[in-house]
Amino acid sequence: EPVVIGTEAPFPAYTYVDEAGEISGFERDIMDEICLRQGLVCTWELANFDELIPGVMSGRFDIVLGGMAVTPERQRLVDFTQSYSNSDSEEWYVGRPGAPDPAHALIGVQSGTVHEDHARKLGHRYQSFPTEPQVLQALVEGQVDLAFGPYNTRLDIEEFVQSNGLDFLYSDMIPDEGVAMAVCLGNSQLLDQLNAALDAMRADGTLESIETRWFN
Repeated sequence: EPVVIGTEAPFPAYTYVDEAGEISGFERDIMDEICLRQGLVCTWELANFDELIPGVMSGRFDIVLGGMAVTPERQRLVDFTQSYSNSDSEEWYVGRPGAPDPAHALIGVQSGTVHEDHARKLGHRYQSFPTEPQVLQALVEGQVDLAFGPYNTRLDIEEFVQSNGLDFLYSDMIPDEGVAMAVCLGNSQLLDQLNAALDAMRADGTLESIETRWFN
């Protein structure tokens, strides 16, 4: 049976939809290599980020990925593979110069993300949106004071910030245990297959080669 992989694909160069309409990026290449090595017939399905973990829990997806940070909260819901990429713990708030600080602002976040969870834990006022473009559009239209998300080191976000008179104003640290794939809690067979392939790819240099292709 096909293995269904769910992703949102909004995060160049991790996962994104290219000009031909195909899911591409660092994690696409990793997953394609895993499917090849393990003899898996893999199909891809796009979904909003807040659908990914519930989707793998319910059986809609067999695997979810796409800049998925490993956190204790998520580990209670799903099983993660070993991490195959480090994430930057410093996350940024984008807004117009002079915008209030996060403790006094209305913050736009994408639902289901660590950024939404962080704002909730700190007691900040925030509004959740289904997709990242909706968060950023709300900022441009003045519906929120700040947008909080995985914006640093992304050329697409830098271009958006510059073209709309915005800036990277504030930052917070959100520690995690790296980026990984998630499967349904207790699906040890699939988890073992994924980890075995990642171990082999790390040992023979394939993982490093894919990372170099996308990030250097």
